[in-house]
Amino acid sequence: MSKILQLKHKLNQLKNLDYTFEIFGAESHGYQLNPCLSEGEIQAFESKYGISLPSDYRQFLLEVGNGGVGPGYGLYKIVESGSENEVAATPYQNNYDILSQPFPLTTAWNNLDLSSHDYLDNKLIQGTLTIANYGCGIYAMLVITGEQQGRIWIDDRTNDSGIYPASVNFCYSFHNFDLDDSILDEDDEQPLSFYDWYDNWINYSLEQLRITTTV
Repeated sequence: MSKILQLKHKLNQLKNLDYTFEIFGAESHGYQLNPCLSEGEIQAFESKYGISLPSDYRQFLLEVGNGGVGPGYGLYKIVESGSENEVAATPYQNNYDILSQPFPLTTAWNNLDLSSHDYLDNKLIQGTLTIANYGCGIYAMLVITGEQQGRIWIDDRTNDSGIYPASVNFCYSFHNFDLDDSILDEDDEQPLSFYDWYDNWINYSLEQLRITTTV
C-alpha cells in the first residue's frame, strides 16, 4: 500500500473513531477534506510564484485534499483567488512574492533583543507557506524554498518563543495525549517532512482515542 493510501486509510479510521470530536481542533475541521487540486491548478500556482512545491505536499494536494482535516485547527488550503486560472496561497501568509526567496534558518532562532518590527519581519519566514494554526499564535509553516525545503517549521514569535523546527519532540508535545517529558530526546530537533509531520499527528490522535475508549 502506498504512503498516500495508508494516510487516507488512517484518516478514515480517525474520522470513524472520533465521532464526538475529542481530538483538539476536530470541531473546527470536522474531519472534512477540501476537494483535491488538479495538476493544472498546482502548476499555475507554482508558475505564478516561481516555486516548486515539495513532492509529498504536492501529492497530498492531488490525491488527498486541498486542506481540511489536520494538526491544530486543520490544514489551510490553496484557494482560487477569483481570477481565472489563478491560484493564491492561504490568506494567513499574504506576501506571496517572498515564497521564492530561500528560508534563512537551519536551526532554532529567537532574538528578543530585536525591536518588535524586526522580530516579526517577514524576512524570517520567507520561502515558507503557513499551513496550520495550533492556536495561541503558534503556526506551522512548510518550507517551499531553501535548504530546508519540504520541512515543517513553527512560527511561535507571538509568544516570544521564536521560530523552530517541528521536530519529533515538538510533535510529541503538541500531538500526544499523555505527555511524558522523560522520554523526549534533547538531540532530536530535526524538522519533519510534511508527510511525517501529518502522519505523526494521525498516529498520536488514533492512540489517544484508543486510550480513552479503553479507560
